[in-house]
Amino acid sequence: MLLALLPTERSDALRLEAFTEANIGPFAMAWSNRELIMQVEQETIRVLGADVVKNDGPWHYALVFPIRVQGENDETFDQKLDDPASKWKELFPTEENSPSDLKPGMTWEDFTARVRQNVKQYIREMGCEVTEFKSVDEDEIFVLFGMSDKEKALDLAEKEEARVRLKPSAYDAVDCKCPTDEKAGREWRIRELERSLRGVNIDNRCPAFVRYTATVHDVVEDVEDIEMIRIVRHGLQREVRLQVLEAEVTRLFFPIHQWDDLQELYARGWSNPYKPFYFPKANMPDNVSEYFGAHVAAFFHLYNAFTRWLVVPALVSIIFPFVRPHISHEKAHWFDSSFGGMMCLWSTFFLASLKHQMNAKLLKWGMGDTVSRVKNVRKNFKDELRGSCSENLRNLLHWTLVILFLSETVFFSRYIALWRRDLFDNPDGMTFGMQNTDAGKYFKYLVTANIKIVDAVWTPLCIYLTKHENHRTEMDLKSAMILKLFAVKSVLFYYPFIRSIFIQPHVEGCPGPGNHISGCLDALRADLQLFFITQVISVGAGLMVQLAMMYWTVRKELQRKKSDDGKLSYVEVQAMLADYGEEAEVSDYLQVVLNFGFLSMFGCVAPSMCILCFLSNLPMKRLLAYRFSFSQKRVVPIITHGLGSWNFILNGLAYFGVSLTAYIVVFAYDSFDANHFHTQLLLFLAIERAIWCAFHVSRKVGRKTSTLSVQPSVAKKKKPSERYLSRRLLKLSPPSTLAS
Repeated sequence: MLLALLPTERSDALRLEAFTEANIGPFAMAWSNRELIMQVEQETIRVLGADVVKNDGPWHYALVFPIRVQGENDETFDQKLDDPASKWKELFPTEENSPSDLKPGMTWEDFTARVRQNVKQYIREMGCEVTEFKSVDEDEIFVLFGMSDKEKALDLAEKEEARVRLKPSAYDAVDCKCPTDEKAGREWRIRELERSLRGVNIDNRCPAFVRYTATVHDVVEDVEDIEMIRIVRHGLQREVRLQVLEAEVTRLFFPIHQWDDLQELYARGWSNPYKPFYFPKANMPDNVSEYFGAHVAAFFHLYNAFTRWLVVPALVSIIFPFVRPHISHEKAHWFDSSFGGMMCLWSTFFLASLKHQMNAKLLKWGMGDTVSRVKNVRKNFKDELRGSCSENLRNLLHWTLVILFLSETVFFSRYIALWRRDLFDNPDGMTFGMQNTDAGKYFKYLVTANIKIVDAVWTPLCIYLTKHENHRTEMDLKSAMILKLFAVKSVLFYYPFIRSIFIQPHVEGCPGPGNHISGCLDALRADLQLFFITQVISVGAGLMVQLAMMYWTVRKELQRKKSDDGKLSYVEVQAMLADYGEEAEVSDYLQVVLNFGFLSMFGCVAPSMCILCFLSNLPMKRLLAYRFSFSQKRVVPIITHGLGSWNFILNGLAYFGVSLTAYIVVFAYDSFDANHFHTQLLLFLAIERAIWCAFHVSRKVGRKTSTLSVQPSVAKKKKPSERYLSRRLLKLSPPSTLAS
């Protein structure tokens, strides 16, 4: 992967030829004037319905600086700075002395131009090639840069402790066998996999990741491009305070999409919306990790695993609508109870399998048990506000709103239950001009409507309030957002349905003759089916609206920027795309997690949710992948540990789902014909404990298998680690020079 820097004395003609041969390589030569770039990169691509010039080239990042437009922003750029030296110190804290040309009264235009030149100088010193060009409407300057110097790239990799993969041959040198994801007896089984995005032959071997140092240069693979993107940003952050730069000087700073890699993912079916029911391949998240990084691949691995595990419940659930009308209540309860037991086992074994598979991915993707050593400080963070009265009041307000929204859900659910009960008690009465028997049928829509309306209000409000809290890092912000969003959404989405089976039979009573619990079950089944269909349609429609709005935005910008002497470039289009922020990531995970919770808790009441969820997951995954590829900026790669806090939430939902299903089977369905409460309680505890024993057994088996898959067999004496392997390798390989 590490290519030598092309000689700078070549003529433009030779540079053009070299670019044609290797315009994608991360260390290919670049040029510093727009004319030559536009001469070389005449390939036209179609993005979101627009024809643009492909200029992603060898670049890793783009910085976008606003510039003066006569008659539009003169006031901003003519602004005088009283103390430009202190502002300079905020941006470049490692510089002891400010430049001598920074004088009081300096204009903002001159200051930003000086900052841009200094940032470019730091980027070049890191070993990156830099170019810049004006946007089509000449209101911005795009500074593109990408690593090009091999020796400095390796220096940066060592300084930033880049994670690199061991060569499989390194295991042979220390008398080890390189682990794979399959094992036959005591031997690792090797099999060929689909080629990488760059066309390299790969197999299922999973060599460990170690921190790069010059001493292990000969026994590790080259630094992967996605890791280079990460360490280039961190390297620049050592010299430039990026949060201040992004907040006060630049408009945008983003990693650049590589068109050819995206087209390869599209060709393999990952992001192709015209193949909506393309079944997910088990190794596709590996290709996603290669381009987007491990934290995006972890989400799609969860989505893939969830969808693949839904096949059996979905197929079984198809028979229920055809069988239920032709059998007695008792037999229907037995069918539902059997399906509930299957769903309990399904949720436990699914989570055990997910844990096992994710452990294998931890090694394969280099996620390890660490997070990024450099935690990006949010540009809105203010250290002086930490622990202040205003910050405490803001947090108190947010949690007060959490309690208010939770209370609304509880009181509204009780109100609907009482009203519905009155309608059934007085069938001859009138409500809103309708017979009570007819009006009662429409009350199920109120439950769904309340969930959707409150969710539509709470989600943007919570995101807005959380983003304006003074969280230091993006990880802190995401954790707070997950906690507050899920706290309300879990009650909002689940409580109205849980209440129907736990509380309503004993307080308001169940609709129907005899106040029998079967009336509550029938009402619950109807409410669940209506809500789930509405949820699938609304989520899918919301995603399509996002894509349509981005398409419309790009087309509108194209019309505004259209001119005879300029062409819009691919990088300029990327600057228009939406960011993948914490709110988008949390929202994506919540859709999967909430669906899993519904199936775990209420699968035995409304089995048809399984087939609906399975059929909706397939096209939704394609639309999400398309959004990641073509309608939002490239994600900045970070190192994470698996699914993080979502693991805890999934396990909590599964635990509660098992308990709720056991309660419904024993107390509501009365499948075991137990006449006494004590007998029912013992049956409930026995079923719940038996399922959780199966869960813990599967987890232990999965942990044992996972350990075998992840840990090299070299260290039966002692658990191996990166440090252990590095010591063994250092004894066998002399220090390498950086030039090779």
